[in-house]
Amino acid sequence: MNSAWEVRDQADQAEDYYNHPLRAKNKELEDENLQLKRILRKNGITWPNKYGIHQTVSRKRTRSSTANTSIPYLPPEIMLKILSYALTSSSPIIDPLAKSKKDHLTLEEKNRPNQIAIHFLATCRAYYEEGMKMLWTQNTFTFTSVQSVKLFSEVDASYRCCVKQANLRIIARFYDDEDRAHRLPRDHHPQIHNRPRLRVQRRAREPTLARRGFRSYAWYQLVDFLEALLPPHNPGHDHTVPRTRLMPNLEVMRIDLVNFGEDMFQYSPAQLHDVASHQLGCSLNELIVTGLPTDDTGSRTGTELSGLLKDDGLLINHAPTLVALKQGGLRVLQGNEFRKKVVRSMRPAMGVHHHHHDDHPDYFDEFPPAPPDNGEPPYSQYHSCRTIWKRVPEWIERPHKRHWVLFDRVSGLPWEEVQDEALMFDFLDDTDEEEGMMCENCGEVHPGAILPDELMDDLYDDDI
Repeated sequence: MNSAWEVRDQADQAEDYYNHPLRAKNKELEDENLQLKRILRKNGITWPNKYGIHQTVSRKRTRSSTANTSIPYLPPEIMLKILSYALTSSSPIIDPLAKSKKDHLTLEEKNRPNQIAIHFLATCRAYYEEGMKMLWTQNTFTFTSVQSVKLFSEVDASYRCCVKQANLRIIARFYDDEDRAHRLPRDHHPQIHNRPRLRVQRRAREPTLARRGFRSYAWYQLVDFLEALLPPHNPGHDHTVPRTRLMPNLEVMRIDLVNFGEDMFQYSPAQLHDVASHQLGCSLNELIVTGLPTDDTGSRTGTELSGLLKDDGLLINHAPTLVALKQGGLRVLQGNEFRKKVVRSMRPAMGVHHHHHDDHPDYFDEFPPAPPDNGEPPYSQYHSCRTIWKRVPEWIERPHKRHWVLFDRVSGLPWEEVQDEALMFDFLDDTDEEEGMMCENCGEVHPGAILPDELMDDLYDDDI
């Protein structure tokens, strides 16, 4: 299959631009209606009901007038528990504040009933204030479009600061001006026995060769998703302090790449490096990427995405979990095969060269590493300054169930992958080779400080 020409399709861009003024106009009308309601309520007049009849507002009831009410009294602690139960979803909330497209959902998600009792927030002001905190702090969110991420900026900044996890579902789009079939590679996933056809949107054939042929909106879509996480516009922002990002305290992010097959795309654009390594660089403790191609293009993109992580951050490269069908909708792919790596975990020391921290003495003050995981790791005779313990999820669909894994700081890979007794050095009995025992991480001499060059070359060539 010929690789697709990566572009931002102008038809989709025009649709987004067309819908944006409508949303702004609706917001203006909503604010006006709220203001009118306050004026009418202040003067004892309710908002007209569906029959156009106005009703006078009854006077405020006192405690004595409500003493004989049939509603039982519940302590505030019980009401908060009920509120928490009503506003907490067992599954991620998809596209909050936006309407999801059916093509972006699985069959189970389409048939899923209401996840939360959102109308609980309209009961009174106290429930609204407490419920909004629970809504944004006790749930996880999945965004399937760039516009749904941008609309999230309408949430108050005090609530957006509480979001710790987010999931970006990026479905590659394809366009063609000819009637021809395009399919995923046969080895895209073991559960795909036949090569499924891609859903390709037909475009009119243009007279110029510059806009003809098979096109895709994949890597640029990834860039647009990440750029939507940048600081939104705030008219009242103090320009003497830096602007806050859309989710300033985001710690864990999962990116599901759907229909990103091998040998289907050109290299990712340069904007990906700018937004991942500079604009949003060193901000996450953990990054999970599913469906990343295994070709050179995918390897290069994975390296760029690792710039989102802090030092000692955990990067998980998982097999595809979703596939977009030609007839619409998504199909869930089973499996739990993934590779894990710790990024930029090597520490500079006297006599040790580290290119990430050169000429930056305040690097760790400005960009602190990922915090250590909670709990006590098991004992290992291989644990030293060269290794680091991380808690890794056993299954990415249940990230709370984790186990301890020992990683090599130099290569970033799990220690069990680099441990090979036949290739490990041990210079305890060889004083002439004492200089070769200097640890590449701390600069000190201790057993098992280095690995042979041929083994390290194989590890780096097999990098994520």
